[in-house]
Amino acid sequence: MNHPLDQLRHQIQSSFAESFRSSEWGAPVLMTQALKAVKVQFDSSSVSTDPRSIATTLLAFRRTRSLTSFIDLKYACFGVSQRVGREGWSLIEDQAFLDILLGFVRDLKPSPRRLRKCYQGLMHSYFSYPILDDEAVTGVDNWRQLRKFLADHLLVALSVEPQPTWLRTLGEHRNLLADNPCDRYAPQLMNGDARELVAATEGVGLSASSWVWQEAIISHTQRVCKLKSDEEFRRYLEPLLDLLYGKGGVQLSGNVVVRCLALILIRYARGKDWPEHPRLRDLAVERIGNPWLKRAAWDAYVKDDEARKMVDAWLKDRLITDFFALLSEDGAADQRRLAYWLRFIPVIEDMWFALGPHARTTNTFEFREMRKRMGGLLHYLDGQGSPYNNAFIMKIGPFMVAEFGVTGNATYIYNARDLKLDSMRRHVSIHELKAANHVTRLIHKADWEVGFDAWLLPRIGWKPQTRTTGRSRRVDAYIRPAAAATVTEPRRPPATPRSAPTMEAVYEVIRTHHLKFDDRRPKKGAFWILHSDADLTVNAKLLRLGFRYKARQGWWKE
Repeated sequence: MNHPLDQLRHQIQSSFAESFRSSEWGAPVLMTQALKAVKVQFDSSSVSTDPRSIATTLLAFRRTRSLTSFIDLKYACFGVSQRVGREGWSLIEDQAFLDILLGFVRDLKPSPRRLRKCYQGLMHSYFSYPILDDEAVTGVDNWRQLRKFLADHLLVALSVEPQPTWLRTLGEHRNLLADNPCDRYAPQLMNGDARELVAATEGVGLSASSWVWQEAIISHTQRVCKLKSDEEFRRYLEPLLDLLYGKGGVQLSGNVVVRCLALILIRYARGKDWPEHPRLRDLAVERIGNPWLKRAAWDAYVKDDEARKMVDAWLKDRLITDFFALLSEDGAADQRRLAYWLRFIPVIEDMWFALGPHARTTNTFEFREMRKRMGGLLHYLDGQGSPYNNAFIMKIGPFMVAEFGVTGNATYIYNARDLKLDSMRRHVSIHELKAANHVTRLIHKADWEVGFDAWLLPRIGWKPQTRTTGRSRRVDAYIRPAAAATVTEPRRPPATPRSAPTMEAVYEVIRTHHLKFDDRRPKKGAFWILHSDADLTVNAKLLRLGFRYKARQGWWKE
């Protein structure tokens, strides 16, 4: 038998064990819910407000210029950036009413708790106003006035205890109330670390549509573009482009994307070289437009001629490659014609494409992307025998040059005034491109490049630079597997020996055309004429004198 003491010990242990198995003390789920409710009531940046009540208050304020109660004042503060009425009136865009409202809030300084409630509404309005959108231009100055008011009264709002999380977070991130509000977060964002920015936005209670997220991307872009090393800049470029393509979870406005793109394009063009960047090219064309068709947009948004010329060259390079690779009849790139016409990119002023039935109806990814790139340049080619034939028309100097996709066709050259392509007329007949009023008809036989050069170059006053080995054009492998070999430079005739031109002839050109020059020969350098290659007359004279052109620097001769 068990000893009585053993029985007592067993009963006590069983009693305590039962207590330990009972529900946890305090019902933690209920306690958590209660704590959450308390935070919403007393520590949350969100305030339950009725948009209709706010609209009613704002319209009454506009009508009477008065707010009859503290509740009305608080509602008006939360509605500063809200549009109301049929006209879409916004208080932040009306200087007189904003001054009155801020005066009412300023008068609450003796009652800091009340002031803090209005401060919260003004803060929400400040962060929710779409300052980066075009339509916000009328409210920019008033928005800055509101920002200054918030910065000036932050200490007053912080003076009351206890401090709610939203206010304490704003105090820790008061840079959000200053110029360049998001520069602080740019270094971390460059390295893919958004924790500090997320902590700020969540703590203050900002919505995903707040301008803060977009301003952070702008600061991120500015910091990347300030990098001096081209290699380092390009390393940070890819993740930045992901954000601009919308892959970062932030919905960017069109204005912000274009603004960031402009910074990137200008920085890219300032590099020692600028190898073609397909993603950057395609985004620039999509958001800003074709560099020669949408020149006004580039001048307005990018405001940098070198960046525009860079994308211009990239796009022309790609379109010419599309034509001679993707649109060739036999499925393999016509590498000789491709290499020949790529040299003319600097002097191709405009181009058009007339697609036959096959090219305009084929629905593969490559063809859809090609037609998208050709947007604004497309016509339909009618009257040809083969459905696979297509036409490529270039304006080069005073001439229009028509090439065809199917081999066996000659190249037709017209005076520009004799061949007009109407953008409003979608269809073009092959007979228009092979008309009798052509200036000349060049045939692709044997060493045809020599004959083409002999006819064309003297008449346009320009000579292409030799394509270097490091920048030889490689046809995109995805277009045609057979076209992936590196394109080689077409054979050219040997240079005609020339006698050394006298400096008198050089100085005569300088005087006639008022050109600037820099004679670096005493320092074992070259003689430089600091002029672009835009003037074909000057180009022809300098070429005859043995000068060569270097992009963005000028003409030189040793």
